[in-house]
Amino acid sequence: MIKKILLTRPAGFNDEIAAALQARKIQVVQAPLVQIQGLNLVTSQQPLDGYLDPEQYIIFTSQNAIDYAGDLIPQLALAAKTNVFAVGPATKMRLEALGILAIAPDRPGSEPLLSLPVFAAPFAKKVLIVTGRLGRDYLETTLQDRGATVARYECYERVPQRIENLDALIAEGYDAILVTSTDILQALSSHLSEVSRRRVVLCVTASRIADVARRLGYIQLIEAPDASVSGILEGLTRDPSNQGAEFP
Repeated sequence: MIKKILLTRPAGFNDEIAAALQARKIQVVQAPLVQIQGLNLVTSQQPLDGYLDPEQYIIFTSQNAIDYAGDLIPQLALAAKTNVFAVGPATKMRLEALGILAIAPDRPGSEPLLSLPVFAAPFAKKVLIVTGRLGRDYLETTLQDRGATVARYECYERVPQRIENLDALIAEGYDAILVTSTDILQALSSHLSEVSRRRVVLCVTASRIADVARRLGYIQLIEAPDASVSGILEGLTRDPSNQGAEFP
């Protein structure tokens, strides 16, 4: 298993995996590569009343979507809507802590969510996706292909962050880097030369991130099953030089 690793999720989202890794004697450094900032919802969105139609399906794509959704959250709790969905178990738990019952797949991700029977084609429903600005459009386009009318409620954005001592950390042996989104991957790549990209080991949490990483010149990749703690830990038991083969 990897001995040292950089955790690059936004501040506040690395603690659980950091604790799990440290319990396994893996040294970690938290180095957030993106910062989450809320958007001005007053000027950027339509009135909330239009989103509370009892027939409308609402999907939260992340915990950030909950944190920055503003008045939509208390109004959903009061409305007691039944067609609320979360992209994964952690997002579901956050919603339920706020009094909103939600449905989520067992594994986090857009693909597992869309595999739920309720979203099977044809799906001629109205859907609201609560998400970040310039986020992945896979949910939107797939649901539209299945017949849905889809609107986006964009409530936050991801701002790349500069890590001044990244080269020094890599030189100290922190050459394994956890990457859970393409936004983080792009921010990381802005720091690294082509030579450095070939040297570091990326642990990615989806095949689509791995595909982008390869196009950007990374060659040592570990693909975890998903972005959950258990999925990341499983991925880190694998040899990056022989994808899918576990260490003896």
